[in-house]
Amino acid sequence: MLGYLRRLATTGAAYQAADVLSRVFAVITLPLYTRYLTPSDYGVAETLVAGVVLLSIPLRLGLSDAFVRFWYLDDDAARRGDVLRASFVAVAVISTVVCGVAVFFCGPLSELVLGFRDATVMAFALLGLWAFANLEVVKGVLRVEERWRAFMAATIGNVLLTVALTIVLVVVRHDGATGLVAGNFVASAVALLAMWVFLRRQLGLRFERAQLHRLLRWGWPTVPADASVFALNVVDRAYLLRVESARAAGLYALSVKLASVVIIAVRGFQYAWPPLAY
Repeated sequence: MLGYLRRLATTGAAYQAADVLSRVFAVITLPLYTRYLTPSDYGVAETLVAGVVLLSIPLRLGLSDAFVRFWYLDDDAARRGDVLRASFVAVAVISTVVCGVAVFFCGPLSELVLGFRDATVMAFALLGLWAFANLEVVKGVLRVEERWRAFMAATIGNVLLTVALTIVLVVVRHDGATGLVAGNFVASAVALLAMWVFLRRQLGLRFERAQLHRLLRWGWPTVPADASVFALNVVDRAYLLRVESARAAGLYALSVKLASVVIIAVRGFQYAWPPLAY
């Protein structure tokens, strides 16, 4: 029992290190952002970031969670590899097709989501949607193998690159909401590509269809619950943006960012316990 508790504490701390660091940087950089961003800019950026996380849930089809579950049902390395590749290929193909098609409609999509036309900021949001959906799968590989050092290095590197890019784009280049969105999601795309290279021996484009069907049967029914729970946490920002103003959404998002520090301790255990439980 003590061994499990030590593993839980170690891996939980590693999985949560990047979140802790990002919250610290979020507080430290707030004076910069409040000086170089208007509340409206911040409201637009935070609404898009929340929307990206929400839409990535159905885009993954529950496969990132199903992969973690089915990894432990078989001790055979080859069959485990089939489970991994089925999840990886399905999410990669679906996210690439969906986001690739949506890029051609960035203008209308920005009007639908934001209430005004800004194709550039919407294009960066679609890049983030593609990156975030795929990142959850590759991070799952590191979780099931309990490679917490690699997980921590990848996620902390993502945070540091995000901070550096957003400071350059927002403070130096004065790109406003576009700079904040681009800084977040370009860094995520770079982190994804780096993790693909790191895991290149385990990832591949060939898999058994039976594995994908089995994963979808378990994972897809979890999507409505996951999406609806997360939507309850973020729909208020989108509502304020469209009904009140981008400024109101920005001020609200700033307060939420400060309050969300409470979540940090809990989320690490949420990431750490499935590999131990299974």
